Amino acid sequence: MSASRLPLAAAPLLAAGVLLAGCANDWRTDMWYQPSIRPEDAPRPQPERSVPLGAGPRHESRDDTEAISNPVAPDRRSLERGRALFLARCAPCHGAEGHGGGPVSRFFPPAPGLAYVTVQQRSDGFIWGTISYGGKAMPPAREGLSARERWDLVNRVRAIQGRIAAP
Repeated sequence: MSASRLPLAAAPLLAAGVLLAGCANDWRTDMWYQPSIRPEDAPRPQPERSVPLGAGPRHESRDDTEAISNPVAPDRRSLERGRALFLARCAPCHGAEGHGGGPVSRFFPPAPGLAYVTVQQRSDGFIWGTISYGGKAMPPAREGLSARERWDLVNRVRAIQGRIAAP
């Protein structure tokens, strides 16, 4: 074989080498092959004495919120927002007027009327905590609600109880 034909003979071998090198799995970019955190893995711990951006006080349950006072004045605007949120979020269980007997009560244990003496005796913070973290049979309802909106709901509950004049 002459020296001029040697590069032509090596070309297929070089092309085959390049193609075989491209078959490695390290070029894949789909999610299947990326590192991930498994469901049972705990998230990375926060550094000691750090506070997440925009974080407020951390409460573990509704019992931790009993001493919180209501920062939202029960003005007309708050009560109107609370009424709209109550009809959308709470009325299926507690009824449109808050006295129990909502349509969900036919299938689950009935939700209590919010004007009961035991509910009236609870602090505003406890009611806010119940909305945020749930109760014995009530699931947490904070999903999609800001803290302000939850306080508006507390004002609505107090209006149902007659402790605040309704708009």
